[in-house]
This record gives sequence, C-alpha cells and structure tokens, in this order.
Amino acid sequence: MKSSDRQGKRGRILEAAKSLFSRTHDVRRVSLEAIAKEAGVSPATIYNHFGNRETLVCEVIRGLVGGNIARNRALIRSDLPFPKKLMSILGGKLDMMERMNNEIIEKLISQDENIVKFIDEIVEREIKQLWKEMVADGKKQGYIAPALGEDVLLGYLNVLQAGFRAMPEFLHGLADKRDYIEQIVHLMCYGFLKKEIDFSRKEEKQSYD
Repeated sequence: MKSSDRQGKRGRILEAAKSLFSRTHDVRRVSLEAIAKEAGVSPATIYNHFGNRETLVCEVIRGLVGGNIARNRALIRSDLPFPKKLMSILGGKLDMMERMNNEIIEKLISQDENIVKFIDEIVEREIKQLWKEMVADGKKQGYIAPALGEDVLLGYLNVLQAGFRAMPEFLHGLADKRDYIEQIVHLMCYGFLKKEIDFSRKEEKQSYD
C-alpha cells in the first residue's frame, strides 16, 4: 500500500472517530465497527493502523489538543503586545471549533479514566511550558510583576482552567461580547479592587470589647 493511501485511511479513521464522539453522549458506546463504517474501511484496517481502541482514542486526543497547542504557541511566540496575546488566547477558547474540540476531550476524560493520565502527560510536557513562556514574556514586557513566582502564577492559571471546566456554560455565547471578554480579562489580571491594599503592613489589632 502506498504511504499516501495509508495516511489517507488513517486520517479518515481519525475524523470518523472524532465525528462520532462529538455526536454521542456516551463515547464508550462508540465501537470500532461504527468508526470503521463511518470511515468507509473495515474494522481490520483500524486494527492495522492503531492496534486497539485505546490507542485510537489517544490519537484523536493528540490531534485535538495538538491543534489548540499549535494556535497558542504561534500566539505566545508572536511579537504581539502581552494584553493582545491574552485576549487572543481567551478569544480562541470561545472559538466554535476549539470549543467543539474541548467538548470532545472532556467527554473522553469523563467517561474513560485511562485517558486522564495521557492528558496529564500532554499538559506537563506541552501546555505548562507554553504558559511559562507566556509568563516570562509578560514579565519582560512589564505586565507581570517580577516578584510573582512562576509556581504561583501557574497555580492561579490552573485554578482558572478548573473553573472554566467546571462551568463550561460560562463561556457559551461570549464570542461576540468583546466588552464582556475584556472585563473578564481585567478581573483575571487585576482582581476586583480599585485601590491597592498593602497586605504586608502590620497594623494594630482593633479591640471590639
């Protein structure tokens, strides 16, 4: 078989799996036979390319996450001002295609615990490194306080990510609300206080007796 034919079949299988995963509530019920039918190949062809269902699922996730990472990498390594990068990354999260990709990933994670370790490896290897680059660029451009530790900032970003995962409906319908997005970014970066509070200052304890 020619290499182009093999890659063509592999691509059709991955697209078929992604399509079926996006259209079903329970991805565990999507069989290799159903994927083969959707892709127009035999089940044996899937086994020849991927070996088993778990490997196929991992390859689907690799493709979905890889697209998101590639877009963010291009943004973070661009010459754009730091605020523009932040807005663009958040705007990407609201993009219909990226939302759909994330929804498929969340389905797979929630219904197949074996996938979680695979995702964690991608986060550790790829995504954390990109955020480190983002933090370094923010400090270089003067938008992030140099005294803030990298671990603290990464922890804060993890908390935000967990929040968005827990409330995916929060992001729905925001793609056309630029003012709202800007306020979210402002809240993420500066908090809700108008005046700075000196938390290091030691004040006398007030007695309420």
